[in-house]
Amino acid sequence: MGIIQTSIVALLLIAVLYVASFWISTASLSTGGMEKLSAYECGFSQMGTSRMKFEILFYVVGILYLIFDLEIIFLTPLAVIMPSFDSFLIFLIVNLFIVIITIGFLYEYLIGALDLT
Repeated sequence: MGIIQTSIVALLLIAVLYVASFWISTASLSTGGMEKLSAYECGFSQMGTSRMKFEILFYVVGILYLIFDLEIIFLTPLAVIMPSFDSFLIFLIVNLFIVIITIGFLYEYLIGALDLT
């Protein structure tokens, strides 16, 4: 099969699964009613709604974690292969990357994004 036929089959499969998900979800809601929409409280009566608001702080901490995690992913292989290269340009590029990361961290610290209160 060519690329066009494969693309058409993939798009049709996506469309069928997308429509089926709506059909199945509305059919399953009609059988359970409000019990399926209520929060699960381990056998007790529910104490609130299942649509609780989350603090924006959770998202900020998650995004900051992902950013610094990606930095570690980039820096670890560089630390391993750096001694095998004898190029001063690579050394400058890695140091520039670290300086940019440090400036970003200081900016986050100074604007108070790291305050957990």
